[in-house]
Amino acid sequence: MTDSRTSLSAFGSTEEDLDPAPTSVARCARLTAAPDRSEFPDWESPDTEWGLQTRRPASPIQTSAGHVSPQQTRWIVDGDVAEYVEEYGSGEIWGIPDTYGGFDGIDPLVTHVDGCCEAYGYGIDGTALEKALRVLTGGGRYSATDYTVIPCGPFPWILTGPEGSLLCSCMPVDRPDAGQGRRSSEIQAGDTRFSVEEENDQILHGLAHFVRLLEEAKDIEIERAKYHTVRGDVKHSVHSTDGESFSMEAADLATLGTLAKTPSSVEVADRGRIKPPNGDHTVAINWDGPEHEVGDVVDDRIIAGYEFAWEDPADSLERIATVRTYWLSEGYSSFRLNYWSARLVTVLP
Repeated sequence: MTDSRTSLSAFGSTEEDLDPAPTSVARCARLTAAPDRSEFPDWESPDTEWGLQTRRPASPIQTSAGHVSPQQTRWIVDGDVAEYVEEYGSGEIWGIPDTYGGFDGIDPLVTHVDGCCEAYGYGIDGTALEKALRVLTGGGRYSATDYTVIPCGPFPWILTGPEGSLLCSCMPVDRPDAGQGRRSSEIQAGDTRFSVEEENDQILHGLAHFVRLLEEAKDIEIERAKYHTVRGDVKHSVHSTDGESFSMEAADLATLGTLAKTPSSVEVADRGRIKPPNGDHTVAINWDGPEHEVGDVVDDRIIAGYEFAWEDPADSLERIATVRTYWLSEGYSSFRLNYWSARLVTVLP
């Protein structure tokens, strides 16, 4: 009779990665009702987001790691976590430190670089992990092996444990010391194409337009871009083949990216109809077009674009319909975005 018993070693190999797949971990995520804890605020009614049913706290939760806003951590009460991770997961699973002191040593993972962020970008760092763990457990001692983190790129990440599971938004994080996790995008500005450390679409559009304006007005060729912080202000700088550099704050670039580049793109071109700030009726407003075209240099200022806007005079009920003409002004190779307003019509509420 043949011995049917087989050595255990035949069922595995030390040369293969035997870590569980993120979707397998997510399939085992425990879903529970939002806890009723005396130190916690009430929970809002359930929301459905990304196919998951969640409840967010009605007000910030105070933890010994700092306050947690209602948006940062939501309790998952129903839904298919595995399906969510299958679609949005980054293919990784993380453990957590054995003690609270270990969270300080976690390098940030940057999932989205955004020049308008109060820090370097958005992602996951030790502070975010510790806050989420304290919300899940209520604080106190824990066993690290009971908890799993599933990163999901720029989408909310998952923290799961015996108490239940949380859906956690990416938070503002600092730039990693070793430069890990930086995300870049390719931009095309005319014939110029280069990589820039940014993912905010408005800033990318503004930066491409900035490059086109510089190349046209200054007759130069831009070859690269750099992300940096100057006295607390986040800026992008572009560098020409001749070694010149020109910079602009991220907030101005974001505005620049939304401007109309041609007169026909402005809402009130050709007697457009606009709804006033108050009331449901519309009014016809006629704009005869700009004094100067985009790209013109007027008194050392580069015309950058146009925007329709309602303006509110101080201490008045009136609303003024205007078209703003934006320009770039330069000082020590740093550009600022400014505008002047053409007054079109006054509307009373």
